[in-house]
Amino acid sequence: MELYFLLAGQALCLFSLWAIARYDWVRLTRPAVRVDAEVTGYRSTWNEGARSYAPVYRFTSEGGEHEVVEAVYSGAQKPDLGTVVALRHPAGRPDLAHVPRPLMWLAVYGLLVFMDGMLLAKMMGWIGG
Repeated sequence: MELYFLLAGQALCLFSLWAIARYDWVRLTRPAVRVDAEVTGYRSTWNEGARSYAPVYRFTSEGGEHEVVEAVYSGAQKPDLGTVVALRHPAGRPDLAHVPRPLMWLAVYGLLVFMDGMLLAKMMGWIGG
């Protein structure tokens, strides 16, 4: 029975890696385009009884005007409306524009790989009793 939980955990880790890597693969294999975007509003949601906000950015690139919502929410409406922020997106995909956060994504990938490795080690009998 324990093996089923370990296999399900590994499947979840591998699916999570695939889900985030499919967009990062495009970002890594295409030239990056830097754009200046203006904060035009905020998208809000409720998270554990408190309201969280994500800025909405508007910018012009690839011959048109685009709008993207930040993937990272915070407890305050920051940056202020009208603030100009530098975004990056892969050539041909302005819908994937984002604020560059390489250390955060490296930590996410590292955590998922570490958890998958721990599950594998447990299945192989290298750790635990």
